Amino acid sequence: MIQVFKTIKIIKIIFDYEPLYFVFSLPQLLVSSVLPLLYVYFPKLFIEKLTNKDDYIEVIKCILLYCGILLFLNLINLILSNKTSFYVDRFIKKIRQKTGEITMTLPLCDMEGARFHERLSLANHASQLTSIVSLFQNIVSSIITIVGLSIMITRVDIVFVVLVFVTLSIKIYFTWLTYRYNKKRRELYAANNRVGNYLINTAYFNPGAAKELRINHLSDWFMSKIKGFRYEMLKLQYEDFKRDTIFESISAIILAIQTIIILFELAIRYTKNMISIADFTMYFSAVTSLTTALSSIVGSIGELHQQLLNLNDFDNFKHHYNDEKLGLSSIHISNYEIEFHNVSFCYPNTDKYILNHVSIKIPYGEKLTVVGRNGAGKSTFIKLICKFYKPTTGKITIGGVDIWEIDNKEYNNLIAAVFQDFQNFAFTIDENISLNRDNNSVESVLQCVGLEHVLDNLPNKTKTYLTRHFDSNGIELSGGESQKIAIARAIYKNTPVLILDEPTASLDAKAEAEIYDNFFKLSQNKTTIFVSHRLASSTVADKIAVFSNGEIVEYGSHHELREKKGLYNEMYTAQKILYE
Repeated sequence: MIQVFKTIKIIKIIFDYEPLYFVFSLPQLLVSSVLPLLYVYFPKLFIEKLTNKDDYIEVIKCILLYCGILLFLNLINLILSNKTSFYVDRFIKKIRQKTGEITMTLPLCDMEGARFHERLSLANHASQLTSIVSLFQNIVSSIITIVGLSIMITRVDIVFVVLVFVTLSIKIYFTWLTYRYNKKRRELYAANNRVGNYLINTAYFNPGAAKELRINHLSDWFMSKIKGFRYEMLKLQYEDFKRDTIFESISAIILAIQTIIILFELAIRYTKNMISIADFTMYFSAVTSLTTALSSIVGSIGELHQQLLNLNDFDNFKHHYNDEKLGLSSIHISNYEIEFHNVSFCYPNTDKYILNHVSIKIPYGEKLTVVGRNGAGKSTFIKLICKFYKPTTGKITIGGVDIWEIDNKEYNNLIAAVFQDFQNFAFTIDENISLNRDNNSVESVLQCVGLEHVLDNLPNKTKTYLTRHFDSNGIELSGGESQKIAIARAIYKNTPVLILDEPTASLDAKAEAEIYDNFFKLSQNKTTIFVSHRLASSTVADKIAVFSNGEIVEYGSHHELREKKGLYNEMYTAQKILYE
C-alpha cells in the first residue's frame, strides 16, 4: 500500500511538471494491452481455416484483416510512443533544472562535505521518475493481458494457470532478494561515482588542472587513480553480474521445466483428440505469453522498488535543502548599517570555532579594512556577511534586520563582492561584467580598472569572448587582467555595500594603488570592506579591524592603531620595511 501511495505521488509530480505526458501515455497503455491477445488468438484462426480447407479467399481475408489491425495498432503505438518519449525528455530536463536551481542557491555550508555530493548524485537519479510511470503502465497493461490470457487457458485446464503462478512465485523470491541487495549497494555506487566524476572532470576538462598535470608530470599518477576507480567499479559490477547470473540461471531452468510439462500435457490432449492443432497452438502460445506477462510484472515491480528509492532521494534532497534556507521575505531596508551581534562560527561537522564572540558595527558609508595573519578568520568574516554561512551563535543585521530573514535575491542586490578565488566565465567581456544586466556603461567601468588598453587591441571590443571555449577568437587574459574583470563586475553592480577579499593579490604595487584610488572615488556613499594581506588600503580606510585567532583584537583608525604599538603596528612596520 505504501508503494501505491508513492506511485500516486510520483504521478502527481510528473503531472505538475509535464501533464501532456499522460495525454499520450494512457492510450498507449490500452494499445499495448490488446496487442498480445491478438498475437495469441489470430494464429489459431489461420490454422483452423487451413486445416478445415476453407476457401483461400477467406484465408486471405483473415490474413489481411490480421495484418491491417496489427499495422494500425502498431502505427498508433509508434506515434504515441514517440510523443511520450518527447515529453519524458522534457520532464527530465525540468527535473534536472530544478535540482540545479536548488544547488545554485544553497548556502555554501550546505554544499561542503561528501554527504552533499552523495545526496546530489542520488537526487539526479530522479530524472528517471518517468520510468516509474512507465513501469506502472507496464504492470497495468500486463494485468489486462493476463486476465485475457487466463480466460483462454482455463478453457482447457486451470492447472496450467496454477503452474505458471507457482513458477512465478520462485521468480518473485529472487526479485525480492535482488531488491534487498541493490538497496544496500546504492550509496556505495553513489560514493564511487562521485570520486570517479571528480577524477575524470579534473583530468580531462579542467584547464587549471591541465597545467598542473603537465608541469608536474602528474598524468601517470592521475591515470593510476582513474584506473583504480574503474577497477573498484568493475569489482562491484562483477559481483552484481555473478549474483544476477545465478538468479537468472535458476529462473531459466524452472521456466524450461514448466515449458516441458505444458508441452507434454498439451501433446497428450491432442493425441486423445481433446483439442485441435489450432487449439494446441493457441494454448501453448497463451501459456508462454502469460508467463512472459507475469515475469514482466515481477520485473517491473522490482524496478519500481528501485525507482521509488530514487523518488525518496529526490524528496530528501528537496526537503533537506528547501527554500526556507534561501531567505524568508522581502523587507524594505533604508539604512545599510551592518552589525555583528556576538557572532561565533564553526564549520559544519567540526567543533573548532573560527570566529569567537565577534561584535562590530559598520556604519553605512564607512570604509573598513580587515587585517590579520593567515587563519585569523578574515575570509570567514566576509563569508558570513555574504550569507554563504549562517552564524553558529549570534546574528548579523543590516539596517537592524537579521540578514537570514531577508530574501536572498533582495539581499544579494545589496552586496557586490570580489573574492580571492574569483571566477570569470567563458562568455563575452560585457556579459562577464554586466551579468545579463543593462550593459551600456561597461566600457567606462573597464576604464576605471585600467583595462581600456586591452579593448583597444580587440576588434570586437566588449563582445570578445574570454577563453576559447565558445569562440576560437576568444582571448586569454593574464592573472592580473582577469582579476580586474572581477573588480569591474563588482563596481558595475552598483550596490550600497562593496566587499573586496584580497582584491589585488594578482596585481603589482602600481596597479594596486590605481585600483584603490579608483575604488575610493567610486565608492563614495557606499560601505566598503577590504580584506588584504597588503596594508596599502588601511592607510586611507576610516577604520581597521585586526583579527587574531577568530577575534577582533584591535579596532580603530590607521593613526590610532599605529600609536597603540600592537599587532597592527607590528604588521604594518614589517611590510613597510619589506617594500622599502
